[in-house]
Amino acid sequence: MTATSANTATDRHEVKESFTVDVWYPDHDPRTTSNTFNHTKRHLIDDEDTPCWICGSKENREVHHFIVEWAYADAIDWDKVKKDHPTFDWAGFKTAEDFVDSIYNMRVLCQLHHRGLNHGIHTIPYPIWQVQKYVKDDFKMYNLVRGNPDAGQLPDMIASYNQKNT
Repeated sequence: MTATSANTATDRHEVKESFTVDVWYPDHDPRTTSNTFNHTKRHLIDDEDTPCWICGSKENREVHHFIVEWAYADAIDWDKVKKDHPTFDWAGFKTAEDFVDSIYNMRVLCQLHHRGLNHGIHTIPYPIWQVQKYVKDDFKMYNLVRGNPDAGQLPDMIASYNQKNT
């Protein structure tokens, strides 16, 4: 990289990836919304007014189970989780809900960065999802219009996604 290109975000190339994920989930009862989840969501979005962790938007915010998803709660070895997350309040831990639906386990995301195709944590590999937070403002990661490398500023994508999905 030249000194010039290292300081600008205009040089780029496209990489197309296709993958299929085939995983097993433990059998579990149909998911219900717990009081802990409702409290956590209300606290993060209404009380704290937490923006999307990726883009900072306060439009159409949702909460994402970041470390442990509910679908895996019955398969979790909580001693392993304790080892990696010693700052969580383990003294108050009695059931999976205490961790899974806690503030500690949540990230506030806008709809686009939660469930949006090619943008959401549920639809793209984690390294690509996470880097969306850190790319330079003038670097366009995505094309809104196929074949047009200059289309697709993030605020336009969020607005477009919100219009289609609200």
